[in-house]
Amino acid sequence: MWRTASLLFVALTTAIGGMLSMQWKAYSKQESQIDHNETVTQELTVQSSEKDLRISQRITGLTKEKEYKVIIPNELFHWTCIKDNGDVCESKDENPQTFLPDQNTLIFQYTIPIQKEDASFFLSEWTARISQVTVRTTDLEIIDTYRKKGTWIAGAPLKGLKEMDLIDYYLFKGVGDAPSLYWEPTSLHKIQRNNITYYSEQSVKKNRFQFDEIANLKGFPNLSVVLTDQSVEKSGNGLIITSPAIKDEDLKWKLVYDYYETKFKGNSEEDKWLLDVFTSYTVKRESGFEKSRAILEELNKMLSDEELTYLFNRVNNETAEITAEKLDDFIYDLKGRNTRFFTKNKNESVEFVPFYYCDPRSLIINEKEQEDDIEAIYKENKILYPFIDTIKGLGFEVTMLPDHEAILVIKDKNSYRFYLNRNIFIYNEEDYGLLENPLTNLNGKYYISKQWLQQLFKVSIDEGEEAITISM
Repeated sequence: MWRTASLLFVALTTAIGGMLSMQWKAYSKQESQIDHNETVTQELTVQSSEKDLRISQRITGLTKEKEYKVIIPNELFHWTCIKDNGDVCESKDENPQTFLPDQNTLIFQYTIPIQKEDASFFLSEWTARISQVTVRTTDLEIIDTYRKKGTWIAGAPLKGLKEMDLIDYYLFKGVGDAPSLYWEPTSLHKIQRNNITYYSEQSVKKNRFQFDEIANLKGFPNLSVVLTDQSVEKSGNGLIITSPAIKDEDLKWKLVYDYYETKFKGNSEEDKWLLDVFTSYTVKRESGFEKSRAILEELNKMLSDEELTYLFNRVNNETAEITAEKLDDFIYDLKGRNTRFFTKNKNESVEFVPFYYCDPRSLIINEKEQEDDIEAIYKENKILYPFIDTIKGLGFEVTMLPDHEAILVIKDKNSYRFYLNRNIFIYNEEDYGLLENPLTNLNGKYYISKQWLQQLFKVSIDEGEEAITISM
């Protein structure tokens, strides 16, 4: 009885200790994430003068006595960090780009030169940033005494405008970091459509820009679109500059592409072609990228219309950043099978890889567990095994012949010659015609079905719940 109680006490102590350990790890992980993802608010004040813009940037919500590294664009001149009382910010070390906040605030002051007095200008990434800090909201105030005849536009909603005899005040309020900023020396007309504000030199017809595809996109961000001849085409944070002669279909493509750019914002430049896939599907217009067209064609082949709708709605409803890996997870949620279709295709320079599902079970060949990248796959509901890896694991010698049209397989006194583009193979120098090629080529890698593997090599295949075992 005493022994039983002791064992029960030990078991309970171990279990409680394990639970506390898991909770502490979760808490520590949460604390670490908070520490590296602080959210702050910022206020920007821009004063317009004859030859430059004088800017004050106030960031609030920082941790007192914690040192922060500031990233300063090269375009900023006379840059300085000050306290509320005008004193220079303090630092723990001699690094000129690290500062301690005054209470919970850092204030930066700097100027941006304007080269031509009456020429339009566009500012993107024009403010200082703090490493490992996320800006939640930005208030942008413009105080203008010199450029009153023109129009100020930001990539954020205009919340206030007061025009006086000698001075104009603009107030823009937006979500996220500093919006792009544009000025041109003409007065522009303004029209609102959903979350998009259009600015144009000519008055806009009431029935223009009625894009149903955009109205149906969930969480479409606030966007400013300037139709003007005063600037070349440009785009930035919340702001697009384009020609007034642009066709509505081309403009719709730009707007939807910008929407997906916010969804995939963390992707590299080589992955940006993915945006074309989603834009093309949404606006029902063929992409200019061959790979994007191949992706959509393959998705249409492998998924039903309802499944495709689910996939794209899942992307549109997602509030977190979208990656190729996350797209593959969406496919798993939909089909209950693993795939790396988007992951393998995400780099534009990589040759197109067809859609197939990966078998999650371990592959054991002649009692040896294979590496994770050696796996069985499903193609058109048929399970396929990696041909060369499997045959080598069974003790065969495998040689790709110089003409790359056949594979030679040898073990003991038996030899097989598989032709890659013909429905025949040679066994011990005798030709055998087949109804189909036993090998399937997927992006240069060859696979063989269970049927052909058993029939040609007389192997045993045991497909268990956790592992697939192949042996001779």
